[in-house]
Amino acid sequence: MQKLYVLYDSRCELCQRLKNWLLGQRQWIPLSLIVAGSPKAQQLFPDLPTIATTDDLVVISDDGDVYLNNQAWIMALYALTDYRAWAYRLSHPLLLPLARQAFDTLSKNRHAVSRMLSAASPENIAAELRTVSLQPCAVPQTTIHDYLK
Repeated sequence: MQKLYVLYDSRCELCQRLKNWLLGQRQWIPLSLIVAGSPKAQQLFPDLPTIATTDDLVVISDDGDVYLNNQAWIMALYALTDYRAWAYRLSHPLLLPLARQAFDTLSKNRHAVSRMLSAASPENIAAELRTVSLQPCAVPQTTIHDYLK
């Protein structure tokens, strides 16, 4: 794997900020950030609409491996020099369900978070926070003791 393509939603303020954050990090594997659904994305990945929507976070390796949503975010972290260890931690069977829930919660509320990020005052941010729906965390069925046996 020599390169990862990250497809993101350019209409989302949160996605824009995460894109800029990724580009500002030291990269162990080079990242190419592409607007999802753009002519460039369609040219490079013509079959992608059968796998993902423009609302999905998608990471595609130059080998053709496709990662969606929480797995895509873990792969993006894996590509970063300073966050590779976090990618390993989050992909562990004990933490993966929590990483998935965190990503799902953030994704379902990304437009509200985007509005918060562009809000002009703390009162607007507080009002937006009250609209965020939180999902209860599921307890993984596997425990650390299962791995120590």
